[in-house]
Amino acid sequence: MKTKKPLQDIAAELGVSPAAVSFVLNSKKGVSDATRARITGVLESYGYRIRKNTDEREDAVIRTPRSIRFLKYKNSAILVEENGNFVSSIIDSLEKECRKLGFDLVITTFGPENREETYSRVSAEPMDGIVVLGTELDAADLPFFETLSVPVILVDTPAPGRSLNCVTMNNEEIVEKAVDYFYRLGHREIGYLHSSMDTGNFHARMCGYRNAMNRLGLPLKEEQIYSLTPSMTGSYEEMSCLFENGIRLPSALLADNDMIALGCSRALKDKGFELPRDCSIIGIDDISFSSICAPPLTSVRIPCKELGSIVVQLLHYKLTHPDTPPAKVLLSGELIVRGSAVTAITRADK
Repeated sequence: MKTKKPLQDIAAELGVSPAAVSFVLNSKKGVSDATRARITGVLESYGYRIRKNTDEREDAVIRTPRSIRFLKYKNSAILVEENGNFVSSIIDSLEKECRKLGFDLVITTFGPENREETYSRVSAEPMDGIVVLGTELDAADLPFFETLSVPVILVDTPAPGRSLNCVTMNNEEIVEKAVDYFYRLGHREIGYLHSSMDTGNFHARMCGYRNAMNRLGLPLKEEQIYSLTPSMTGSYEEMSCLFENGIRLPSALLADNDMIALGCSRALKDKGFELPRDCSIIGIDDISFSSICAPPLTSVRIPCKELGSIVVQLLHYKLTHPDTPPAKVLLSGELIVRGSAVTAITRADK
């Protein structure tokens, strides 16, 4: 028997689509008898076992799903490990919902150094379904998950343009909600603390910022969009350097996440600014640090518990309804008003 080969590689070897290989592996219709026989022979030579459809109905449940593989991808680990309790809250909720529905959860942590090895193992042993933490996942990795033969749910990434199931926050709406609040407070100069780490979430949040500023007819000044590392330490150091170069701050700043907002707040205070009198700040995520800093940070709370539970519920649905189209589930956030954002005052009043 040959060493197991990823399904997409088998498809390339046979000159067929990954979907055709998946149909044969799962005993689904849609492949001619001759092609099915050819694919079956190659799959079995690589150690794959064809899943038999016992009642010969295309929509039959082949076997009771019991095991889910959770892929936790870490690149820099800044967003996965350092962003307060944000990711851990999602995972805790996901584990709880798995126990409720009777799934066994197998967690696989990987990074750039063992990506290919992990993907090869996942192709060979996908279990009944896969949940992927997409917080730091590169867009170039997304096509791999479209080739898998079992349901895949991405969490905490929107995966635009991909035929993948996703559960994440409604990033554009969340940012527009924060900009609208600043506007109601009288702010007409609203800057943006944008993550220098490019992720699907941060990209969508930037789009939300630009959309909101245009909708409200506010000046969108590129020099008031500051690129910062999405961690407390990184944003503090980089914002401090910007002050040394003599930047002029707007009356309000919206940050891609709370860690950036907290680091920036500390840098402002160290430079002699009085918050929120000199500058109002809003973050996103509402991590635990946000309520105990000085001043307490106004933030948009992301429903982490709901994210985790909905992921498992969606996976359960996909396992019992395998032929349904991909679902994109977007959850709204809740603005938590604290002391870091106040009514705008004119520069002459300061």
